[in-house]
Amino acid sequence: MNRVVLISVVLVATLFASGCGNRFWKDTKDSAGDTYNYVFDTKPTAVPYHEQETVPLIEINYYAADVLYSNVGQYELSKKSPVYVEAFTNQKNPSDNAIFGHVITEQIADRLVQRGVVITAGQPSSTEYFMPQGVDPKRYTDPLKDTIETLPARAAVLKGTYVIGDNNIYMTAKVIRLDDNAVVSGHNWTIPITDNVRQMIPQLKLEEGLDPTVKTKFD
Repeated sequence: MNRVVLISVVLVATLFASGCGNRFWKDTKDSAGDTYNYVFDTKPTAVPYHEQETVPLIEINYYAADVLYSNVGQYELSKKSPVYVEAFTNQKNPSDNAIFGHVITEQIADRLVQRGVVITAGQPSSTEYFMPQGVDPKRYTDPLKDTIETLPARAAVLKGTYVIGDNNIYMTAKVIRLDDNAVVSGHNWTIPITDNVRQMIPQLKLEEGLDPTVKTKFD
């Protein structure tokens, strides 16, 4: 009986040692691999130089257009009001004709069209800079006498600017009523500077390459 017990104990000890040995070998193998990569510098030490795009540019601008649309009050513009568009400009350099400003303008305007805004091509007529003749401005806010939809439509213009930062572009857009220069809607948002954005702004175009994340040589 004692002999049987002794044999059982030896077998259990052997299996336990085998399991621990396999586990020890696996852990040692993993750590050894990491150590080898560290010592001999075989792990990749480079990352993309420019930030990668995570949210499509058009989605960012469509959301901005939705905010602009939602901010217009019920007595400020009617559904028939013509809204003219001016290309977004570089705030620090208004003469900068980079395609970026035009792309942003088109995306914002297209989204407003989808929301039912009467985006109007061309330039406003001279009469649209004045209140409709014979109409008291107070009537536009007095629902007991008239509604904004039954009175002559008041025109507006969509315009915006951008400022180029280190990692983001800071956008500002406004919808301005022409006859009294009232800002009926405004919004600010940021656009991350990605490779696609750099392609639309000449001064941000850089040579393609990789920037090491660790020091690769010593002085």
